[in-house]
Amino acid sequence: MSCGMVRKVDELGRVVIPKEMRRVLNIKTGSSIEMTINDQNEVVLKKFSEMSNILPYAELVADVLFDAFSLPCLVCDDEKVLCAKGVSKKEFLGKPRPSKSEKWLTYPVSFDGFGGGCLMIMNDNAVDKSVEKSLYIFSKFLGNLLSD
Repeated sequence: MSCGMVRKVDELGRVVIPKEMRRVLNIKTGSSIEMTINDQNEVVLKKFSEMSNILPYAELVADVLFDAFSLPCLVCDDEKVLCAKGVSKKEFLGKPRPSKSEKWLTYPVSFDGFGGGCLMIMNDNAVDKSVEKSLYIFSKFLGNLLSD
């Protein structure tokens, strides 16, 4: 996607990201933006995934959930799958987060009032309260890690 727009820097050094670009990149109020300078001295802005900061913990959570319930498990940021257990990694990793459906039981991972991602476990119609409680607990755990 190529979308060139020109914006002026204000007296406080701020630049507004145009609404069209925010919509395409799913950037909302509170989203984190990573800023870098590349080899051509260009400023590069990209949406930052807070969940990527806690990826090792997210992978452990997916392992524990899969080992405990033998149900496929995904950990996602607000756009894509970050880790997967019990399913084809090639099919899921880095791909868009599955939409909410009866196939996946989903619990949000949030921090400081913002959504960071979610935990998803395959709903095989045998999901009981212990699975739901575990998803709730682990989603809160990951959210607390993001808040620190």
